[in-house]
Amino acid sequence: MFRTTYGFAFLGFLCLHAQSLGAQMPDTDTVTKPCDKSCQQEKIEALFKAMDGAAASSRPKPSDSKECSTFDGRNVADPLLDVCAKLKYVRSIAAGTDTNFPCPRDASALVGLPAGRIRAVWGEPDFAEGATSPNGSRVKTQWTYFIGNSKPGVFGGGFPELSLHFDSAGGIRSVSCALSR
Repeated sequence: MFRTTYGFAFLGFLCLHAQSLGAQMPDTDTVTKPCDKSCQQEKIEALFKAMDGAAASSRPKPSDSKECSTFDGRNVADPLLDVCAKLKYVRSIAAGTDTNFPCPRDASALVGLPAGRIRAVWGEPDFAEGATSPNGSRVKTQWTYFIGNSKPGVFGGGFPELSLHFDSAGGIRSVSCALSR
């Protein structure tokens, strides 16, 4: 998550410098004013807005699974369907919108489900971590789903990050959930 955040910051930095390099030199008749605090604040806000727009466009799309509907204000007893509904809602709203979702109460019910079933219902994970197997292939060992949105211009967010840890056969070995920082 931090690599993505730093990547967006670096991208914004490059955009600001590219704009300044491409700008035309002012005529000698034109008097330029130094940028005051409000001007600098506007530039910073524009940079954060651009970074948040890039982050929102890089988010996975909502699942098109018919097994669950979008969150309607009520929790569902089945954690597979409950998380699905909340992910559909979160991925369809604007970045920075408050959700205040808690971690699922009994995520242990997900243990044993195959990765393909999770992907079919929830869609692509927000973050996937892998390891190299003895035969040299890349194996996904953990998927993380963000059940909330980060606030524009703020690192962390306080929304649940649900992580699924897979065994060598591709089934869920364990589940963890904690608030992002």
